[in-house]
Amino acid sequence: MSKDKKMSRWGSEVLSVPVVSECWERTVQAESIVIVAHRSPDGDAVGSSLALHQHLKAVGLQSRVVLPDGFPSFFNWMPDAEHIVLHDEQEAEANDLIANADVLWCLDFNGPKRTGQMEEVIRSSHAFKIVVDHHLEPETFADVLLSDPVCGSTCELIYGLIETWGQLESLSVDTAQCMYTGMMTDTGSFRFNSVTGNTHRILGHLLDCGVNQSWIHEQVFGSNRIAKIKLQGFAMSEKLMVWPEHRTALIALTQDEMKRFDCQSGDTEGLVNQALALEGVEVAVFMKGSEEGHVKMSFRSKGDYSVRDLVAAHFNGGGHRNAAGGIMQNSSVADAVDYFESLLKEWMPV
Repeated sequence: MSKDKKMSRWGSEVLSVPVVSECWERTVQAESIVIVAHRSPDGDAVGSSLALHQHLKAVGLQSRVVLPDGFPSFFNWMPDAEHIVLHDEQEAEANDLIANADVLWCLDFNGPKRTGQMEEVIRSSHAFKIVVDHHLEPETFADVLLSDPVCGSTCELIYGLIETWGQLESLSVDTAQCMYTGMMTDTGSFRFNSVTGNTHRILGHLLDCGVNQSWIHEQVFGSNRIAKIKLQGFAMSEKLMVWPEHRTALIALTQDEMKRFDCQSGDTEGLVNQALALEGVEVAVFMKGSEEGHVKMSFRSKGDYSVRDLVAAHFNGGGHRNAAGGIMQNSSVADAVDYFESLLKEWMPV
């Protein structure tokens, strides 16, 4: 890390308040503020990006949100979601915004590689770069790194930023709704071990701000298309593979199978968790083919088993100990399944 780059751990005495204050001062002085997050954005990526965007709007600052690609339609209700610039659809505009930003907020990813095709323009941008993230082993590419791998969500860290800035009184309902969504989705509806007393303290304040938690749960989890239900039924009944001796389960879907069920973004959400919930299973994997000829993967585990280490070693990815994502480029789903099976004896001994 160069001398002018600063690193701070969140949520303890190690946190450098002057560094966080500098983030605000840089943002206030900027003519162009851009917020970016990782590819295949989930609830925390979309939620934290829009929460920061909404808060800046509430205090009179303009910002733009740029994401690498689309997100599930059940997040479309979030305020200003329709104004997000998607790099895979608006490449020229997205690149121009990032390249010419004065301040670039990088949320919910530990390195530009996780932004896919946006990696190079993020690296080359002359913006003052600020990372807010909760993934392990962050890359020190930015000017300021605010990282806490113990925290359950980036949205919780955004709340902490606003609190440290002394701006909780400016927290709008729109900001709070986005923040709640990211916290809810990245903690498994608040059931993961990453949930702490501080998480619930924040939730209490968000509810006091006017968050309608039952309505948000309904928007995200309570609206299923018939095609989605049929796809998930097919995946569990026809595509589930279990290796009891290795305490491992896997579901793999090809592009043709997903097209057969008119699969839309978000339709496969939760399949990996259903596999993990099987009796005797400690590691679960979900694989799906992509139109680009790659295989995207989600890994989940219980207890002390680190799927992050497995993904980092073999599947060009990363994440958390119990939740990680990876990819096999230029591969068929069948080959990816075979390769994973070849690793079982090494990574999940009998």
